[in-house]
Amino acid sequence: MKPVYPLLAMDTAWQRDTRTARGATQFESDMARLRASAAELGLEAGAVHLAAEIAALEPGFELDDDSRFALIVLIVMSQAALTQGSTRFPVSGAEAKAPIERMLGALMGPPFDESAHARVVEKIAAIISADGAATVIGSKPDARRPLLYLKPHLYHERIYRAEQRLAERAAALLDSNQAPDKRAIAKALADVAARPATVGGAAAPLSDEQRRAVEIAVSSGLAVISGGPGTGKTSIIAAILRVLVRLGVDPAAVALAAPTGKAAYRMNESIRNTIAAIGDPAKEDLALEKAPVPSSTIHRLLGYSSTRRTFLHHRGNPLDAGVVIVDEASMLDLTLMDRLAGALRPQARMVILGDADQLPSVAAGAVLRDLMSAADSGAPATAAKRSATLRENYRARSNDAGGAAIALAARQINDGRADLISGADSPVLLRAAPAELAFSGVELVAGVSDTLPEFLACFARAQVEADDYAAMAARTYALDDGRFDAEDSAAIARMLEHLSRARILCVTRIGRSGADAINARMHREALRRDAPPERRTMVAGEPVIVLRNDYDHMLFNGDQGVLVNLAEHGGTRSLAAVFAREMGLAAFRIAMLSDTIDLCYAMTVHKAQGSEFDCVGLILPERDLPLLSRETIYTAVSRARRSCVIFGSADLLEKAIARPVERFSGLAEAIERRRAFKSGG
Repeated sequence: MKPVYPLLAMDTAWQRDTRTARGATQFESDMARLRASAAELGLEAGAVHLAAEIAALEPGFELDDDSRFALIVLIVMSQAALTQGSTRFPVSGAEAKAPIERMLGALMGPPFDESAHARVVEKIAAIISADGAATVIGSKPDARRPLLYLKPHLYHERIYRAEQRLAERAAALLDSNQAPDKRAIAKALADVAARPATVGGAAAPLSDEQRRAVEIAVSSGLAVISGGPGTGKTSIIAAILRVLVRLGVDPAAVALAAPTGKAAYRMNESIRNTIAAIGDPAKEDLALEKAPVPSSTIHRLLGYSSTRRTFLHHRGNPLDAGVVIVDEASMLDLTLMDRLAGALRPQARMVILGDADQLPSVAAGAVLRDLMSAADSGAPATAAKRSATLRENYRARSNDAGGAAIALAARQINDGRADLISGADSPVLLRAAPAELAFSGVELVAGVSDTLPEFLACFARAQVEADDYAAMAARTYALDDGRFDAEDSAAIARMLEHLSRARILCVTRIGRSGADAINARMHREALRRDAPPERRTMVAGEPVIVLRNDYDHMLFNGDQGVLVNLAEHGGTRSLAAVFAREMGLAAFRIAMLSDTIDLCYAMTVHKAQGSEFDCVGLILPERDLPLLSRETIYTAVSRARRSCVIFGSADLLEKAIARPVERFSGLAEAIERRRAFKSGG
């Protein structure tokens, strides 16, 4: 048996610049290129190392350089598929040819070497066809291996198990017999519709499609509602609650949740404002206003313990709620949805709402899209409809010309209109230079990297800087028993609100046009303006984002905050990150957060999911990348309410719009298979 030490020693090899070192082997050179390219597929820096460690588990594998490299590439491909929303990746058959070639092109990088690519593909085929790595790759569903090859797809075993569990629960929910009283639903819905909320001084009645969505939501074991920005997804949650209460559902038996604290807060705010704006409230509406149903993060709903690293609620200890409503479901990854569905009581119902056209979640799975697909297929012909799509955009009907232009652009992008810029009905305004920007609607500055500093400076002057923001950032704030006083709280809330108005979005973290480089450039400007000498890493007033779930502090991936100077005993100051929570502001000294947070003048489009800003600046990469797709552009543009400024190549923009992202998932298929079996199909 050949030793596996070359794999286990990869970390040592990576400490050298193997691309230029004299005498470096081709294997070492290929590994260095692989690590350098991995980030362009959304992988963390250690992904290639992890792949090498997994490959090293195979004791009987013939470790010639080509085979060893092919196995590592295969594992990296499966990891990259997860970061792009797939739960599985095709590695054999006709379906696999194009995805493998694209993935190899990104991983092995330029210059393109046709013979090297062919050699890797040949070795991968040999590994999977002959069980060439049986310790690492299982070939049966019940195998306990890091990876599973279930022809023609490669799965991570952990993801496969979660997908199968969720499919089982979702199929049961979709086919559950709730025996709704249609007359009672019609009566309750008619009463809610007759008592609309007032928006902008005028009544805002439910549209026909909204009424249909509410009807589906209150009469289904699992209901899936999709709609783009401005279509009223969040506002109809209030209507769903109002109908449920009229049907005799105890408000205490309803749970409202969202993937992030910010989304949960917005959900609370929207429901509260809608209920309060009802012109002629019924007794049920008054009850909801007096005792509103609170919303929370899904982690909090499930009772996550940061000390035990476990969830309180699960299959053995389900939630008390009879109805669970989840907003911003496009952000839901497979494993979290599996935990939530598994924690429901057998007769509980669930409603999920989101935008199925957005990018999938940052982690594995395109749950909303898959559940939307499965909701009305694979069921008996007599089954009622389980999904609804909201298409009417109220933002586009408003007097806000900028919002209307953004809504039109988002629709054209979603339709795959590659002539978004050149079409006769194009909503995009071309600007020759950043100085010409009006920051209204959709504008394109067809810039090159040399003009990027000018664009960033223009964006900062128009959208980031404020007359009193520098003064608020320079203040020193005091905590008393973990709380700020009213004056400090108001000032910090204003800073957070100001920062939430505008954001720069990037396709990737890396490269000159990536979020890391933009944040570094903006940070240098902050240091140049007013940073004290001893503070060189971060500066008070700068925006920050949480990079990964930090259960000890109950901070979650994508949470956004602001840095402030915090008063300490003896007159010294420390730097703290402050985040908005459901019950107020939460402050953490940055020393406590270690590598959990980073600057957030700019963020990736993926990280921006679930957020909305008055103004978005989208910076395109300098060259075509695998992550640049129709969904990426749609998600970025639809984050904006009034202004979306795109900086980059018009040709690259149109190429991205013409290319939908490939998301490989077995969830919808698994749900349909179970429903068909149950119905005898």
